[in-house]
Amino acid sequence: MSHRIRALASGLASLAMASSFALPAARADAPAKSDTFVFHASLADGLGFRTEQDKFVLDAGVLSQMRFDAISNSDGLASDGFNVAVVRPYIRARAFHDQVRFFVQPELATATPKLLDLEIAWQPMPELGIKVGQFLTPFSRAFFTPVPILQFPDFSRVNEKFRAGRDTGMMLFGSTGKGRLEYYAGAFNGNGIDKGGNDDTSVMGIGRLAVNPVRAMPYDETPSLRGAVPFGLSIGVNGIADRAHPTKQQTDPATGAQTTVALPAETRLTAGADVFIAWDRFTFLAEAYARQVQPDEGKRIQGFGGYAQAGYFVVPKRFEIAARAGVMDPDTSKPDTERSVEGLLNGYVVGNHLKMGLRYMWLRTDAKTADGYAAGTNHKLTFQVQLWI
Repeated sequence: MSHRIRALASGLASLAMASSFALPAARADAPAKSDTFVFHASLADGLGFRTEQDKFVLDAGVLSQMRFDAISNSDGLASDGFNVAVVRPYIRARAFHDQVRFFVQPELATATPKLLDLEIAWQPMPELGIKVGQFLTPFSRAFFTPVPILQFPDFSRVNEKFRAGRDTGMMLFGSTGKGRLEYYAGAFNGNGIDKGGNDDTSVMGIGRLAVNPVRAMPYDETPSLRGAVPFGLSIGVNGIADRAHPTKQQTDPATGAQTTVALPAETRLTAGADVFIAWDRFTFLAEAYARQVQPDEGKRIQGFGGYAQAGYFVVPKRFEIAARAGVMDPDTSKPDTERSVEGLLNGYVVGNHLKMGLRYMWLRTDAKTADGYAAGTNHKLTFQVQLWI
């Protein structure tokens, strides 16, 4: 009996070792092997390692974008020059078969380096996960798409005006039906990027619900880089509710010093909807927004905007043409309407890891914009090279 017990125990131990580490059968006298690390280093995959069973994965890399911009208006050439627009090293880790995920990413291309993302997520099942830290807020499909796999060099100006940015908080998320229904519900400080605490003393709520009736639709504006894709459709709705306490900088007439002055508190409500289609080598994205701001003292402010963009790979996996058009009126009580039309040529050397884009934008605005465009008609030419390791 004791011989049978020992034989059975030995057999179970061998089976457990084979199933746990997926190693080939070894001689009885060979020493036991543990799970080993597999290293990788390439332009497409970055630098990192993983265990043979993917129980732990670590990737490190950097996203960089170099640009030449030229802007002209009715007064002639307003500005031109080269600049490094983005330098974002990152570390991404996954453990327990992707149930636990960690991501950190700073921005080094700005005058003062800043932290963009510092997040940790736990998702024990597809239907339910939780994320905490500073990360992308779940408003609009475009903003939820990682920058390296955007179609255009920038987000639409309409998107930037109405969405919230990165923020600190927590979010519940999940999907059902093999990705056919997604939900995201988050509570954030409302302070904006790279700020701790809660200056507004209230919480900003942001939610997103997306339906993908045909198949799961990853957040990627260049899916055809992997070849022709089957028809896919995504329809999303988004919302922001924020009780804000705005401030402004004011010069003290007596001392000439800059002081911060509190403005009346206000309630901000923003709604959005988006549609995304991917089919063969064609993509289409449209988003629309409406915002209402009600100060405790003063008149209600209302605004709206929308845009659409489409692209097609003329040469599969290598050359893409795209166009985008948008319109917005952020405050219907002011002459601040903007209209824009853009054309884009993208050349892909190593997918999104090494690509070049040439974009022309026509922009007409009723008033001078906060980012320096003159009232009237503006023209902008952008050439960008993206290197993503």
